[in-house]
Amino acid sequence: MNRFSILLCVLLMAGMTLLPAQDKRPAIAFDNQNKDLGKVTEGETIKHVFKFTNKGDAVLEILKVEPS
Repeated sequence: MNRFSILLCVLLMAGMTLLPAQDKRPAIAFDNQNKDLGKVTEGETIKHVFKFTNKGDAVLEILKVEPS
């Protein structure tokens, strides 16, 4: 019985360390992800605002933005 108890404790402790941590993470959610700008001529300035919110439970940092 003693060996069984020790084995059970070891297995429980190992299982607890292998479980993924419940980390707080940001989660970005866009109102609209696409915008068709139509035909754009060279030199023309185009502006569009993409609205988004942080649906996560940590601070959302935007470090880099690139057009596609």
